[in-house]
Amino acid sequence: MGVRLALSAAILALLLPSAAAARSVPHDFYGMVYDGSVTSAPADVQSAQFSRMARSGVETLRTVFSWSDAQPVQGGPIDFTHTDLLVGEAAAHRIDLLPVVLYAPPWARRDSSLFNSPPSDNAGYTAYLQALVARYGPSGSFWAANPALPKRPLRTWQVWNEPQLRFQWNAPGFAHDYGQLLQASYKTLKAADPGCTVVLAGATNLSWQIIAQLYKQGGIHGFFDVVAVHPYTATPPHVARIVQLVRRVMRSHHDARVPIWITELGFPASKGKVRSKNTLQTTPRVAASRLTKTYTLLARKRLVSRVYWYTWSSSYRGPDIFSFSGLFRFNGGLFHPQRQLVAYVKSARKHEGCVKKSTGGCR
Repeated sequence: MGVRLALSAAILALLLPSAAAARSVPHDFYGMVYDGSVTSAPADVQSAQFSRMARSGVETLRTVFSWSDAQPVQGGPIDFTHTDLLVGEAAAHRIDLLPVVLYAPPWARRDSSLFNSPPSDNAGYTAYLQALVARYGPSGSFWAANPALPKRPLRTWQVWNEPQLRFQWNAPGFAHDYGQLLQASYKTLKAADPGCTVVLAGATNLSWQIIAQLYKQGGIHGFFDVVAVHPYTATPPHVARIVQLVRRVMRSHHDARVPIWITELGFPASKGKVRSKNTLQTTPRVAASRLTKTYTLLARKRLVSRVYWYTWSSSYRGPDIFSFSGLFRFNGGLFHPQRQLVAYVKSARKHEGCVKKSTGGCR
């Protein structure tokens, strides 16, 4: 009970106004991953969370745009219902979206029985990208149909996620084949919106080696605007070290000036909850401390220009350690704040220099 009261008091303190300070990080430095059951919650529930994210300092949101869900039938129309909701809420709360365009529908997979199969060819995937730009880009039909919303076109796109993992790209030869998909996607996106930003798929584990492999076997040089890294590790200094190793590889391939974003970062608070030997596991208290120290370190060193925390809400149950990563525990009912939420909001307010409103911007 004492822990709950202390947490409630800390959250109450965050609601009080504080003196403004100078901003010390780029805009969109404080990002958030939005996934799991909340993404299928009723529209009013999601709207409340977007408002809460904006007040918490979230300026950019990374979420999946599923090609599989949008076009389940070959040659059929694209259903924008889910993505319309996300784009509309993000615009209303002045949160920038980073869509991860992911998952081929069964008819477009190499192996129709595998949800994580890569596309059988690149044309279907790039056609979906083209449709997304036509819907949400600078001249997108979504903005014409919703004139009451602030117009915030989507101009940043992440091509797939962690293709080096069989969980996300269940086929051999990922480096060459992903490189081909990236090249086709880059050409399509730049033709549709020359000013857009193309983000490389997030590289995790030995990410610097993965990116070196993509350069060598995938021919990726010149076909992305941002490198994405997922430095899952147990300590804040190791996060910084991973980014430095990635930068070294980029420098050797003449990409020293290309930005690096951390598109996933987290410290699962699953210790004592899940039977696992994974060294990432820790307690909620330590996870909150590591969050604070990592954001402080990355802001000071200026190694990256965006950091997306994994994740906004998670179930806090089951065998997966990453189910214990959310700033909130959510199982389809109420949202229960965790220690990491307090740490995130304090950190964002410190480095953004103000308390945020639910519609973005400082109070």
